[in-house]
Amino acid sequence: MTKLIGAVFLVLGLVAGVVLLLAPFGRAPLEAGPLMWLTFPLGCIGGHVFLMLGASRPQMGLSSMVTGGALLLLALAATVAQFLVSGGVVTAAGETLSLWYVAGCGFLLGGIAYALRGAGKGDTPQ
Repeated sequence: MTKLIGAVFLVLGLVAGVVLLLAPFGRAPLEAGPLMWLTFPLGCIGGHVFLMLGASRPQMGLSSMVTGGALLLLALAATVAQFLVSGGVVTAAGETLSLWYVAGCGFLLGGIAYALRGAGKGDTPQ
């Protein structure tokens, strides 16, 4: 049950991140309101924690790699989008603060999650 809860929270967090990424361009399928701003980091953190509960070491590594990789890719996309907007290649229809938010949270949380992919591989103390 915790795996299902974790997967749902993680998907909600990642969808909120995509909405925040697309919002400055007027392409977001949902409204990028305050709930999206909270759901992005908290959904990803909560989802990752629930996926880790009771997981074996290989499952923990896979969960951390998938969660961290998805967040890092989202952060990279936000950084590229911000670069294109600031370079005048793409025009934003609104404020680009959400791009900075997605990049900052994505790199921070994604880096931590991805770094945890190898945690616990050492010998178990006797």
